[in-house]
Amino acid sequence: MRHPENRLFLRRLGIIFRNGALFRNPVLVGALGLYPVAAAGFGLRNAAALCILFTLTALPVQLLLCLLGLVLPRWARPAAVLAAAAVFYLPAARAAEGLLPGSVGALGMAAYLTACNSVLYARACRYAPEHILPAAAADALGYSAGFAGVLLLVSAARQLWLKGGPWGGPAGGGAGLPFAGFLLLGFLAALLQGINLRRSKRYVGEGK
Repeated sequence: MRHPENRLFLRRLGIIFRNGALFRNPVLVGALGLYPVAAAGFGLRNAAALCILFTLTALPVQLLLCLLGLVLPRWARPAAVLAAAAVFYLPAARAAEGLLPGSVGALGMAAYLTACNSVLYARACRYAPEHILPAAAADALGYSAGFAGVLLLVSAARQLWLKGGPWGGPAGGGAGLPFAGFLLLGFLAALLQGINLRRSKRYVGEGK
């Protein structure tokens, strides 16, 4: 009797992860975390460093707020998220620097902004305290994957646009400006909106 329940539980966790990674992508659907993608999403080296920083900060913060969030009054949660993110950013930055030496310094302000990213802030304040630990973990991993996917796509596209190769290189020309990042984000958001509209029509058709 327990196996069907376990499968259903895992399926629900999979749905949470999939929504965060794709169908309810926080960057393309929620318009959150746009600045790091538009300003620093250039070249796969920058993208990889930001992905490491974001994931290794978001996951522990989300889990901590899941465990302690209901103990805190709602007005105190934003400050708790920022304080926790500042603490967990330090080991995340060390990990990114160890894997990609010099990458954190090259990111400049965009690296520090991962500690107060609007994606992390919104999910850790609103979602994590109201859900169980596995759901909070699946949500954090899902939106981290969604953020990383968009960042990698935009970064590779901008590098190919300017240099003809996806790995690193100094920014320059139109592709290196934040406007180019916002432009690519607009195209990706429109594509995802079209996918979601087709899914909605299909579900409506199946329900008739």
